[in-house]
Amino acid sequence: MRSNIWALLMLVLAGCSAEGGVRPAKNHLYAVGYAPISLQQAANYQQKLLHAMRASKMDAYRELTEQLGGVMTSSSSQMNSHVLQDGTVRNSSRGVVRGARVVNSYPDGDMYITELELNLAVYEKLRRGH
Repeated sequence: MRSNIWALLMLVLAGCSAEGGVRPAKNHLYAVGYAPISLQQAANYQQKLLHAMRASKMDAYRELTEQLGGVMTSSSSQMNSHVLQDGTVRNSSRGVVRGARVVNSYPDGDMYITELELNLAVYEKLRRGH
């Protein structure tokens, strides 16, 4: 399982460094969450911004959870006379993230973006209750 985490980490970090984003620190995971401001269900812009801030943070934590614990995927397909009639794919992840910190949180156009960092040594220490 640890090798899967590192393989996923390398993919994520390769994407970050290719864009000139966060410089990866050894033994750290990074996640970015996004939320559109204008699509938030609120009465005014300030409330929409607050909702988008919260939604982008939740999205970033979901990304960290997927990196730590993986993603459960289930799918089904239905055929009739060798013709695909229907196909569905569902993904889910579940876990507890401890020790993550927000390294950046900002609006960019109509998107609100939150960047999280997780030191894996701190995570393991907290997970074990030390």
